[in-house]
Amino acid sequence: MQENPPAGHTLAEHREYLHEIVRLQLFFLHGYCREHPEETFRDVLEKRVDIYRKTDANPGPADPAECFFDREPWLSMRKACEMLYRKHQDNREAFELEAFEVFRKSLDARCRRDWLDRSSLDGCQCGSLRHESALRENKVMFFHIANAVSPRSFLDDAEYLGGCFLRLLDIAVQQFGAERIATRSWLNSLPAWLAFFPAEYLNNRQPPNRDVRWYGSFWGQFINARGTFNSRYGQIMRRTGCFPYAPCYAECSIPAMRRHIVSVISTQGKHIK
Repeated sequence: MQENPPAGHTLAEHREYLHEIVRLQLFFLHGYCREHPEETFRDVLEKRVDIYRKTDANPGPADPAECFFDREPWLSMRKACEMLYRKHQDNREAFELEAFEVFRKSLDARCRRDWLDRSSLDGCQCGSLRHESALRENKVMFFHIANAVSPRSFLDDAEYLGGCFLRLLDIAVQQFGAERIATRSWLNSLPAWLAFFPAEYLNNRQPPNRDVRWYGSFWGQFINARGTFNSRYGQIMRRTGCFPYAPCYAECSIPAMRRHIVSVISTQGKHIK
């Protein structure tokens, strides 16, 4: 992997992020397993949190095309983690502390590779936005989100994010014949993000998705603009047992989006809160 360290944080800070997010996911996992005894421990560990992808058991990028759940060293880590859950079903804190030690060395072994990983940004054709390679039903162009301006937040620069959206809209129409845009993210519950969208988008939001998965649409909210752990949101989850922001799907027409973005750029200038 090419040595291109991120601008937002150091290797030591990235290790701290990995440790904190895995601890939080273990905290979540314990509570979820207690509340959903009908689900297997394996399914919760591999489908609702993404600890595997952060360990050295993952030979690929941060979001690999294939996960080797049935190979060592993951098999041994999963077995040890489940044994600790059975031992500490009534002690969430003890489980989190001891289960983290199961993964610590593997997290540290992959830490530098994870720190240098740029795969989430590689496919972004429009700054911090990435459109899919084909339209979905009803001529909808679905897009994904990443922060290409770390350590800054794209939400703090209306000209930048507005420009990303205008580029996305141009490509969606000119190259694909799209009529609408859509995404599914925790950001669709965040007022600062929704300020970039017309009323049509807000009105078309679907109910929040509470079916937690390992995806960034859930867990991405625990990464701050610098790329380190969002401790404030982590504290909310520990206090309430819930995600601060539940992801949801929303869409709107391209003409409505274009009118709104042009207005945001012209009236808000560089900063939007």
